[in-house]
Amino acid sequence: MTDTPVINQLLALEKERSRALVEEDHARVAELFADDLVYVHTTGMVQGKADYLDYAQNAVQYLSIERGELQVRFYGDALAVMTGPQCNTLQKRGGDQPIRGEGFATQVWVLGAHGWQISSFQATRSPS
Repeated sequence: MTDTPVINQLLALEKERSRALVEEDHARVAELFADDLVYVHTTGMVQGKADYLDYAQNAVQYLSIERGELQVRFYGDALAVMTGPQCNTLQKRGGDQPIRGEGFATQVWVLGAHGWQISSFQATRSPS
C-alpha cells in the first residue's frame, strides 16, 4: 500500500504529536498513543503509556521537536512504520538548562477503533 492520502494523514498526525508535546496538550498526546504503547527513550528507559504521559507532564518540558524527512512503509492496511531523524530540545521541570538530543526515531502506527495511533516509539541518540 502506497496510499499518499494515508501517508499525508500519518505525517500530519506526527506533526500533531510534536505540537501537542510542546504546547503541553496532554489530552491530545494521550489520544495519539495506543493503550499498549511501548516507548523507548534515547537513554534506554522503557515506559508504557501511563508512565510516559506522567513523564511528559511532570518530569520534563518539551521546548521543541524537529523532524527531518520521514519515511512511511505499510504492512497491510492497518500497520505503518515511520522512520526518520528527530531533534528534541527539552528541560527537566524546575530546571533551567535545556538539553538538545539529536537522533533517529522509529514509530509503529496501528489503525484501530480510535484511528491511527502509535503503539511503539523508539529513539536512538546520534553519536556525538
